[in-house]
Amino acid sequence: MSWSLSGIRNTVALVCVFASTLPQATGLAVERAQAHLEAATPATKSATQYYGVVQVGTPRQEFRVVFDTGSGQLILPGSKCDDGACVSHHRFTSENSTSAVQIGWADDPTKPMVDGDDRDTKSISLMSADVSGEFVRDKVCIGAKDEVCGVANFVSLLEENDEPFAGLAFDGVLGLAPTSADAKEFNVLQSLLAKRKAGKGMFGLYLTSSEGELTFGGYRKERMTEKLFWAPVSQTGSWQINVDDITLDGKPVNLCPKGGCEAAVDTGSSLVLAPGNMLARIMGKIDPGEDCSKKLPKLGFMVKGHLLELQGEDYLESVEDGCEFLLASAPGSSKGGPSLVLGYPFLRRFYTVFDQEKQRIGFALANHAALKKSVLDSDVASVPLVGLRA
Repeated sequence: MSWSLSGIRNTVALVCVFASTLPQATGLAVERAQAHLEAATPATKSATQYYGVVQVGTPRQEFRVVFDTGSGQLILPGSKCDDGACVSHHRFTSENSTSAVQIGWADDPTKPMVDGDDRDTKSISLMSADVSGEFVRDKVCIGAKDEVCGVANFVSLLEENDEPFAGLAFDGVLGLAPTSADAKEFNVLQSLLAKRKAGKGMFGLYLTSSEGELTFGGYRKERMTEKLFWAPVSQTGSWQINVDDITLDGKPVNLCPKGGCEAAVDTGSSLVLAPGNMLARIMGKIDPGEDCSKKLPKLGFMVKGHLLELQGEDYLESVEDGCEFLLASAPGSSKGGPSLVLGYPFLRRFYTVFDQEKQRIGFALANHAALKKSVLDSDVASVPLVGLRA
């Protein structure tokens, strides 16, 4: 069996269009090949990845994971993996957990294995590399305080290539999509939110250029400067919304077809992605100047008549020898799949709430001021996020 974990396929890619070459590069969306995180350090510019902590098993084993709304399962290196990339990270050791259950087959997700049973091996495409693993079922907990726990199946990896995994600052990936490729027992989000009270089946995301916070079971109102605008999920089982059109300084560019563009709100992507022809037309209307000092237009996304706008500094960063766009071309989408991906530049501008219970996503301008006092409800779990840059 095989999965394709597409949610973090562009997590550390960057588009570089330097001022000296901008006229030639405009509209081409020159995408740097996927950057390596071997030398990852705490972010000084905007982070290209964020990770938090998850605890698995009894007693608990701690792992650093990327929380990815584009996928729906938990993937961790396992103790059976002796590749250098696994050994250099925390590995899940089933034999050290009294609550771990070995699962043989994805289509029989709660049946424990017994000696002599055959078992399936799961093949996964992860960050453009092929890996494989076995199924395990165990307790999963998140939250530094007032934690949220559930029991879920996950993949314990048997192999990892040095490239790109050896130098990654995180150990694995925790998918937050509403559904998983296999049985519901593999969906960690459903497991974590299963026992939430009515109105609590949600999680909130706050990001700055260097850190952030996930809250499960609710959201932090103090991190918003306005009330949430709610957009319905456009595709069941995903965190996609419908975008009516793209705007520049509030004016429609007429890039979306009748019926709008599908957009994935993706916590595993470091960029805002659009199809190449669409990106070319956007870039053709943006001129930062030879020294990157010109005022840039606001880049907006019209959703249900509500305009969600990025400032110029959200999608263009100054670098030593020019400037760097945080926009890139996206591969063609499958039927029903997203043509746009709203990654970190968008998520840093807007506090975002993913409401699984009501199948909607909420957006509000983020409040990046220091909080004097902020108290979460007792049944809301907070996960601090650390930002890194390649």
